[in-house]
Amino acid sequence: MSDPTAATGVPNGAPRPRYKRKLSNYLLDKKLQLRYVLLVTILSGVIAGALGYLIYQQKRAASESIEKDLQALTQADASQEDFQEHVASGLESEDRALVYKMAGVGVGLVIILSLYLLIMTHKVAGPLYKVSMYFDRMAVGRLGVVTPLRQGDMLQDFYTSFKEMHDALRARAVADASAMEKALETLRDSKNQADYRGEARANMDEALDELEKHITERKKQLA
Repeated sequence: MSDPTAATGVPNGAPRPRYKRKLSNYLLDKKLQLRYVLLVTILSGVIAGALGYLIYQQKRAASESIEKDLQALTQADASQEDFQEHVASGLESEDRALVYKMAGVGVGLVIILSLYLLIMTHKVAGPLYKVSMYFDRMAVGRLGVVTPLRQGDMLQDFYTSFKEMHDALRARAVADASAMEKALETLRDSKNQADYRGEARANMDEALDELEKHITERKKQLA
């Protein structure tokens, strides 16, 4: 006998490989999500830049004050010029290092906030995308089963209300299909008992076949 796992290469009972979510999967509604991500990125960048500038100004003012005080203390002693230059150079290096640190922290903050907002907007865009998908199906008459949202998604109450509405429409459609199916059976039994001949019988058969096709199509839409 042939090995049923040969076609797939996966042995029976082996766990399926874990699905790896790509970054593009988080962008269900690019226009909506990127708009808010861009807005937060700009705002966080402006705030981080403004705070960094104020901190740098305070640090630079403190360095200049130290340099002036040191210059006042050593101006009478020419031998202290090298020491004064060394201190001034050290303070300038510290100021420059502070700028680099603040720039790094600011960029990191912007990246973290942007990624966090991308995930949060995904939890809103996901339910909206799912509802729009079901609306598209309803537009063509398909009333399948509505699956629940993922754990952690937003708009749970809204989605629950939508699901209840969809389930009510589906139940009504199922009842209609069941009623039409019973009517079809009754008509077929009546046709067999009645004395239909010639063209009348052909018309009756055609009408019943059309009704049967319609019922079959409705059942497919409810699958």
